[in-house]
Amino acid sequence: MVEYTVIIKEKEDNKQYSYSLQLNQDQEDNPGVIFSAEIMTSMQKQLEIKSMAIFTQHQLQQIMNIWIEDIKEGYRNTIITLKLKSILDESLKLLKDNGNQDLPNFVEPDLENIEPLGGVLPPISSIIIN
Repeated sequence: MVEYTVIIKEKEDNKQYSYSLQLNQDQEDNPGVIFSAEIMTSMQKQLEIKSMAIFTQHQLQQIMNIWIEDIKEGYRNTIITLKLKSILDESLKLLKDNGNQDLPNFVEPDLENIEPLGGVLPPISSIIIN
């Protein structure tokens, strides 16, 4: 059994995340058959946990196609550079919080004892007609 590794290099900060498979001679000769939905799901979960990023189906398909070609050519390590979206950023986009929409109780102001301390305006009590 021979170990083949795909290394995902993040475009923004050059961090690297890897995923490896052990292949026998038959799998090395025909690598397309090993990439089942189960393997792809496992790879997606492990890479997302390591990178804290979301891998789209398009990115996974791209990784798989490049990796299969490299395995056919005999390369044991495949480096792929991708622009990854943070799981946190994507989760915040899905957040729907309307907040507290209840109107507060109305408090009527007490204008009885309010009057200017000086100036040209007359006291409020002289303006208010009872």
